Amino acid sequence: MWEVKHKKRFYKELAKIPLPTRKEIEEIAFGEEIKENPFQLGRIEKLTGYRNYFKISFGEYRVGLKIDKKSNTVEFRRALHRKDIYRKFP
Repeated sequence: MWEVKHKKRFYKELAKIPLPTRKEIEEIAFGEEIKENPFQLGRIEKLTGYRNYFKISFGEYRVGLKIDKKSNTVEFRRALHRKDIYRKFP
């Protein structure tokens, strides 16, 4: 079982995302599937050059994650438009 954490900044940025995309993000970020095994979702992509950082794409938006396999922790860090995410995350 994986522990799921959400940064305060993630909540603030999530509130600014348009409703249809936000609902899709919330289903994954607050759902039970991510707690079982985040890699079974099939949507998580590793960020090149970073060891524990990953992203999930939702149309024009990206969610930045930090996944620690040793402690079984998934941390939702950022939720931004694709033009901004790579400048501000990780």
